[in-house]
Amino acid sequence: MTALVEPLLLPIYLFALSVTAIAANGFAWAATSIVASYAMLFLYISVYFAVLLCALPLLRRFISAKACATLWLLPNLLYLSIYINNTGMSPFIVITLPRQWLMIFALVWVIGFVCVLLGQIISHLLYRRVLLKEAVPVRDADALSRWEDEQKRRGMKRSIPMLISKNTDTPVSIGCFAWTLRLVLPQRDYAQEELALIFRHELRHIQRLDIRTKAFLGFCTAMCWLNPLMWIARRRVSDDLELSCDEAVLADADDAARRQYAKLLLDTTGGARGYTTRLSATAASLRYRLRNIVKPRKLFPGTAAVGIAMLVLILGSGSFALADSGGTIKTIILDKAPAENAVDAIATYNWSDGRPGYGSVYGWDETALGTYIASLRVKQVYVRDYPQEGRRQIYITYAEKEGDEIASMTRIVLCEGVLRANIPYDDYGNLVYILEDEIDWGYIESLLDFDAADPDPAPHPPEMMMYFNDEVNVQGKLMHASKTILSVESAGEEQEVDEHVNDLDVGGVHGYPVTRVRLYFSYEPSGDYEILVEDWERAASYSVFGGDLTDGVLELAPYSAHYTVYGRFATVRDTAYEMKFTFDVELPDE
Repeated sequence: MTALVEPLLLPIYLFALSVTAIAANGFAWAATSIVASYAMLFLYISVYFAVLLCALPLLRRFISAKACATLWLLPNLLYLSIYINNTGMSPFIVITLPRQWLMIFALVWVIGFVCVLLGQIISHLLYRRVLLKEAVPVRDADALSRWEDEQKRRGMKRSIPMLISKNTDTPVSIGCFAWTLRLVLPQRDYAQEELALIFRHELRHIQRLDIRTKAFLGFCTAMCWLNPLMWIARRRVSDDLELSCDEAVLADADDAARRQYAKLLLDTTGGARGYTTRLSATAASLRYRLRNIVKPRKLFPGTAAVGIAMLVLILGSGSFALADSGGTIKTIILDKAPAENAVDAIATYNWSDGRPGYGSVYGWDETALGTYIASLRVKQVYVRDYPQEGRRQIYITYAEKEGDEIASMTRIVLCEGVLRANIPYDDYGNLVYILEDEIDWGYIESLLDFDAADPDPAPHPPEMMMYFNDEVNVQGKLMHASKTILSVESAGEEQEVDEHVNDLDVGGVHGYPVTRVRLYFSYEPSGDYEILVEDWERAASYSVFGGDLTDGVLELAPYSAHYTVYGRFATVRDTAYEMKFTFDVELPDE
């Protein structure tokens, strides 16, 4: 089956994606990205069809017509490229197109695309109108019966009307959708054997959605209208669709049936119009079709060729990028920022085996680091989604300050081959750049002081840890108690509690004969703290205070119990937390 997926999936997907992008971000923001995406698609499809067009004579000698037809339809799978491009592939080729030229190209391309596509649609609708205007239903009972039998044999769920029209010289199927499908025969008499061949041929087209396939190819032609090879390729596609139908209809046919089919083709020659399929052959393809019908050759199925082409086409879609004119980070980004901008914060991600994940850096050589970063050469890519997950990255925030207040921040994220920038003074917002220079990560690391302390740490809620004994705390690892922030006070004012920080899963010790626990806090409580001890049924309780403990060691109750620690903790920036820590101790059954 040549239609691997719905033939119109790519056009529908691109339309939906464009509408969604414009609705979500506005036309001005989305226009450049949409134009760049379509330009890349134009390039991929053009190159693919050009290569296939050159390889077609050789392919036809070795693989089946069905495989050749399928190869033409593979660009329909390019809707998958958005997922492939986000999995880590870097572009091999960066095509530079200055922004002003991009918009000129876009205007010319859009005008041509709309004209070609509308021209095709209008031409198709006019032809359909002419074809069906004076068409009448077929009345021949034998022909109708054979037509219904062939449809049932092919598993058609909906009966397709069969008409006769004086405005066609060849059997033709028309209609992109089930409710618009029609089989139209010319005004001439056919033998029952000829009707059987016609029905089988056209039902093959209908079953494989070849009419919608031609609509998809019309879309590709409109998309690549600037490429003259695309117009030649479109004619070759129609030929391969017909050849594959010939191949299917005549599978296991004897010589007599093949001669009859060849004679039928000779009697119904004619060109195709609109989004239709027809039995006839154009003069250019007639000789080739007849030779394959009368003297069939042993050909390979071509499954491997289709699989390889599919893989190359989809994976190759991430090998190109379209970018604006290049320059250094200084000229492209930093020179647009206010002169007072200075590095305000630095963080790293997956920096090394010893520093996985995200981590803040509080010391750096401002002059050397700023000079190096500013000297790197970049090009802005027009399509924004670019993979960087899992790569080593450095986050640098430049701040413009008015006194002690931050007026604006410019954020850049640097990773291998890519620079992301969030520029508040640029209408384009988040931007992606291709790095033309290789990053000297060793030099950058020499400019960072990973051991520097945070000069102005942000307040954070405390943690409580517990040590019972070596059997419970394997290798001396401390256990964390669950925590709940009861209230937060900053500068004497009550603040909203972030409930996501709370840990409501009560842990502790279960089944070990422990008698005491040592309590640790990430920073010391301000004043005394209370430990509420409740029996397992919470029927009885007593309290112990932190001031009564020696070195933070709490003697546990001789029975299973629930323990709750209440305390106040003062931290930086005049912030204090009222906290509740809980843990359980369930002793073994006696």
